[in-house]
Formats: sequence, structure tokens, C-alpha cells
Amino acid sequence: MSRSKLQPTSARRTPLRLSPMLAACALLIAAVPADGAAQGSLGALGFGYPVNGMSTRSAGTAGAFGDIDPLSPINPASIGGTRSTVLSAQAEPEHRTLTFGNVREKTSSQRIPLLSMIFPARGGVAVGVSARGFLDRSYTTTTTGSAIIDGNTLPTSERLSMRGAIGDIRTAIGWQIGNRARVGLGGHIFTGENTAVRERTFADTLQFGSTLDSSRVTYFGTALSLGGEVRLFKGLSAAGSYRSGNSFEARIRDTTRASGSVPARLGGVLRYDGIPGSTFAAGFEQVKWSDMQGMASSRTTASDAFNYYGGAEVAGPRMRGVPVLIRAGYARNELPFSTSASRITETRLSGGVGLPIARESASIDFSIQRANRALAGSTTKESAWLLGVGIQIRP
Repeated sequence: MSRSKLQPTSARRTPLRLSPMLAACALLIAAVPADGAAQGSLGALGFGYPVNGMSTRSAGTAGAFGDIDPLSPINPASIGGTRSTVLSAQAEPEHRTLTFGNVREKTSSQRIPLLSMIFPARGGVAVGVSARGFLDRSYTTTTTGSAIIDGNTLPTSERLSMRGAIGDIRTAIGWQIGNRARVGLGGHIFTGENTAVRERTFADTLQFGSTLDSSRVTYFGTALSLGGEVRLFKGLSAAGSYRSGNSFEARIRDTTRASGSVPARLGGVLRYDGIPGSTFAAGFEQVKWSDMQGMASSRTTASDAFNYYGGAEVAGPRMRGVPVLIRAGYARNELPFSTSASRITETRLSGGVGLPIARESASIDFSIQRANRALAGSTTKESAWLLGVGIQIRP
């Protein structure tokens, strides 16, 4: 930690105003501890962790069903042909363990990654409205250092807390064309905020009070998405979607401090359902996170991500006359943000079940995911458990 000269103060908390540019930097970088205990997350670097915002069903397949699942607001074509109204909500807490040298810290994040509604219309047309998580940035880091006051070196402790997220609100329309094809179009609004609180305390609390800086950054952007799905032959289908991003702004007190673009995304998946009661899927996703580099500080690197995944859903024993669905999947992801040119990679193993509550009128899904993250060229590692629960109601 760099040293700075300070003047003695009385023993009281002294709030300081953080300059807008310093606040933007504080929100757009992740603090890496030089010494002392630290509490943070590899996934929360930069603008935060890329929350999939998929349904619990898709989470149980590690994201492999994202482009074909109507409850996951990824491919607008997937809602085409929906025959009944569907209301859905998901919760997905994450429990992380970060290992940094000899330091081992545990943190938790509580998330509601998805709320969605689908309304059928005539002629195979359906309309969907959803709100999903896009980037989540909630963590705390604590660093120790010193400051020179009147020629004396005093121990200090600095705590940086980040709280906030960016969400994706989408309205989409999907159309099923006969029995072989679907198409869809979606409009997106990306909005959210991050709040940074930085507190410095001195070992000698009788002579020196603590300092407290805080700032809030809001985000706003828009995008359009389109998608399609076609049945190639019996049992095999292909689906794909593309998101085109428009401007993305970071604002402080309604003043734009930095701007970029909502990241463009391209995804595709092959689905095989030729075995009754079973669905298998394998796909890829490319997200152009570098579109957000213009919003980042000089210490944050935004890199494009290539993600691959595969998963399956099979019918298990029956409950109340409806089969229980058993799911499993594997994914290899690249996280978008880092404080160097080194990439953070993530592997996921997932599983889940779908249970009927009231036959076809309501169901509940459970998922569990094990994620392992590593920073290339570093001993810093992170492991996480993500526990998902989702409920679907078809009134």
C-alpha cells in the first residue's frame, strides 16, 4: 500500500467525499491485497461475475439448455409455440472459498437471478417478459498498511466493500412456424448500480479517527437479440441466437463518466431428443466483453469469452403420474474481467431434478453446481457451490 502524509485528527469518524473519477476507478477495479487478510472473489473482478440468469432447469445442465429452454431468456425463439401462461422465479445463492497463498477466505452471495413470464397468443406466437442477472459484484477486501503522520509511521487497515449488480430486462416475441422452425426477437434494457465504501482505520483510535469514502455508479444500456431454431431431421434440432449491443454508460449523479457497448453475444446448440423421455444438448457461447473496455479503468482488462457446455435431461421415476426429471451437465467458461492479461477460467459440474407439484400446473426445480476458478500464472484459486431452486406455475 502506498504511504501518504496525514494530519492528526480528533478521535471521531470523519466522512470524506470521494471524487467522481476516483469513485469510478474504485468501482471498476478489484482490489488485490498486498499483505494481510483479504476477502474477495476472483469472479467479482472488474464489473463482476457474469451471472447466467438462466432457469434452474438450464442450471442443472450447466447452461447447455440455455438456447432451447423457454424459461431462460437467452434465445427469444425458444418461447414460440408456448401453449399456456407460465410464471417462473429462481433463487441461486453462491458459497465461495478463495485461496490466496496461505490465506483462505469464505464468502456468500444471495441472488435471485431470474423472474420471467410467458403469455401465449394465437398462431404459435408467444410474448415473454423477464428480468435476469447479468453481472453481480458483491465482495469485500481488507488490506493492512501504514501511514506517515508527523514523522511517525502508524499501522492502518483499509476495508473496501462493493455492493451492486447489473440486470437485463427483456421483452421478447417468439413464433413457431409449423412443426420444424421457430424464430424470435427481443429488446433488452441493461441497468443497475454499484456502491463502493472505503474505510481506513488507525491502530491508535484515541488520537486518530477513521476516514470513510463512498460513491455510487449507475449503469444503463440497451440491446437487441434475435434467434431461431430448426428441426434438421427426426430427433435432431439446431438453435442459435445473437445479441447486438448498443451504448452502455456508467453514470455518477446523472453525469456520464465512461461509456462502451453492451457486449455482443453469439450462441448455438445442437439438441437430440430422439430417445423418448430424454434430451441431450451441446453448445457454445461467445461473448464480446471487450465492448465494455471503454467503461473500465486502466487496471481492468475486459477479454472476450468462449464458453462450451454439454448436458442431458432424462425422465426418472413417476410422481403423481408425472415423471421426475433428472439433469446433469459440464461447462468450461472464461470469465471476462481481470487485473492483468492473465485469464480466469472456470469449470462447472452440475446436476438437478425437476419435481411435479400439481401435475402439469406447477413444478419445482433444484440444481447444484460446483465451480472451480483459477487465474492463469497464479496460485490464486476459487471454488464455489451454487444452489438453485426454481418454481414454475401454469395457471
